[in-house]
Parts: sequence; C-alpha cells; structure tokens
Amino acid sequence: MPSADVTHAELIVVIGGGAAGRFRNSSIPVLNVMVGRAELDKIKRDSNLTASGIYMDQPTERQFSLLRAALPHARSIGALISGETPELVSLRKLSSTMGFSLHIEKVRTPEQLASRLSRVLNDSDVLLVLPDTEVYRSDTIRNILLETYRRHVPMIGLSQNYVKAGALCAVYSTPLQMANQAAQIVGQFAKTRKLPDYQYPREFEVAVNTQVARSLGLTIKSAEQLRAEIGGRP
Repeated sequence: MPSADVTHAELIVVIGGGAAGRFRNSSIPVLNVMVGRAELDKIKRDSNLTASGIYMDQPTERQFSLLRAALPHARSIGALISGETPELVSLRKLSSTMGFSLHIEKVRTPEQLASRLSRVLNDSDVLLVLPDTEVYRSDTIRNILLETYRRHVPMIGLSQNYVKAGALCAVYSTPLQMANQAAQIVGQFAKTRKLPDYQYPREFEVAVNTQVARSLGLTIKSAEQLRAEIGGRP
C-alpha cells in the first residue's frame, strides 16, 4: 500500500516492477514507468486501479522494422517463448503480413531450453528475442548467445546489454527518453486530470555490434542509419 507521504498526492509516478506491485491497489492515479508489458497487463487485470503506463518493451512492429532494415535477406524468424505472451498475436500477424515464416518453440522447463533452441535455429535466419523473463534470464542468456553465434544465426536483442554481449542489434529506449515521455503525460494530467491509455515508448535508439556482424559475414548499416530508416515513432 502507498506510504503516508503520498496520501495527499494527485498522481503517483512509479518506476520499476517492484514499485508497481506496491501501488497496484492505490486509490490515487498511478503512472507506471520502466515496467514490462506482461507485468502491466497483469496489474490491469487484477485491480480496479486508475492507472496508465509506458511499457518498457518495444512494440513488435518496431522490432520487425529493425529486422527488415538490418537483415533485408532474412525470410524466417525464430522465437522462444515460455507460454502465451502479449507480443505473440502481433508477432504472428506481422510475420504473415510481411511475408516471413515464423518458427516458435515453447520452453516450459529449463531442461527443454537446449533442445528447443537447437530446433528453432535449424529453421530460422534470425532469432528474435521477446521480453520473456522465463526464457531469457541471467543464467541462460550467455548460453543462448553462444549457440546462436556457433550456428551463425544472428540475434536481435532487447537492449544495449544484449548487443554488448553478442546480439547483432537491438532497438531500445533510454531512461531519459522514457522520463521525457512520462513528463509529458504528467503535464497532460495536470491539465485534464485524465491519464492516457497504456503506451509504448515513442522515442528510441538502435545499437549495433559490428564485430558480431563481421564474424557472421554480414554487412550491416550503422546504428544511425538503421534508426533513421525505422523512424522516430511507432
């Protein structure tokens, strides 16, 4: 529950998943920032809270735009999931619309990861990482990256850290970009006393690992060129 120092607030800005859980039953309107879509969707289902939020995740459309710009010859996309995810519907729809074949493997237990990863890489030109914390954890990401690298299948990650660790590229939003968007929502709330719908980050950056591209025998545009090609908004 909210602590005493926010009881007279008109709006609470919550940063991060841990804090989002604390304020899920607040009677004061809440704006959640830097929280994944899966967690925010759960909060929406489980409470009558007057709330909104900026998803920490990137929209699937933007990831596909990066994939198409970075790997124009890719035709088959692989994805690992632990179960149904908010991105799955749009992933299937976009794959069909844009002419990609989509290969999804479900990883229900840690013991299944190696075999499911091997299967999905057999049929894929690229591995698209989805924000699934059951699959992509601190104790699994390194092995997944090593296997994709060994199999010469590029990975499109979720952040700069993925790219530094060995993913080919990623689209992400910086904390400053998220803060600026949150500030605009707060300003709008001050005027209207209404929160907008949940939304994805508007501004974003692109990161590229040129060393990985060279090792995989790929020619890739610079981060600046890819960002310009994708555009500044979803």
